[in-house]
Amino acid sequence: MTDNTISDATPGESVTDPVTGLTGRIGVVGGIESLVLDGRRLWFGFDFTSDQVLSPLIDDADAMAQYAARHMRQRTGAHDESYWAQLVQTAVENSDLVRHDEQRTFTTQSLEAGDAGPAHGHLLYLLDAATEDPADDDPVHTGTGFEERATQSGLRPDEVTLDGKDGVRETALTLHAVGNWSLLFAPYARSAQTA
Repeated sequence: MTDNTISDATPGESVTDPVTGLTGRIGVVGGIESLVLDGRRLWFGFDFTSDQVLSPLIDDADAMAQYAARHMRQRTGAHDESYWAQLVQTAVENSDLVRHDEQRTFTTQSLEAGDAGPAHGHLLYLLDAATEDPADDDPVHTGTGFEERATQSGLRPDEVTLDGKDGVRETALTLHAVGNWSLLFAPYARSAQTA
């Protein structure tokens, strides 16, 4: 099984296998975005037309460029790693999703407290973009080729209730984060448990 998790490796070490893409999200036209979690920059592919995350969170710029070259496209077609490396670097300073850097900066402590501050709205948007509902006809894919209830990172939210779009309470386990996105969402889900 391929591991797409963030590790305790030092920056610059490859911590994500860029070979395996997220099932159902390969070859999609998208761009590169980034966020900061606990002081660590994480990149991800994003399809702006369908509001869908296209990759796991990747903490190495070179690995992100390699992943994008293998699994993502631009409107002009496929591009090499050097092309994507420029977009990865641009995503450090600029975002097409939010205006201010503090809107894409998170700490585990604030997420566990249920207070993402100015990033709260963006967190909810990313939660929607990076999850799949098993009630849909498509199975849950974690990028490994296996259908799993736990997310790729090995973290899984406890059975926490969250407000659904229609005000219906549902468990966090009814929504599945793709790739290793539970790194961002599991602490937030835990906060709902204590609320």
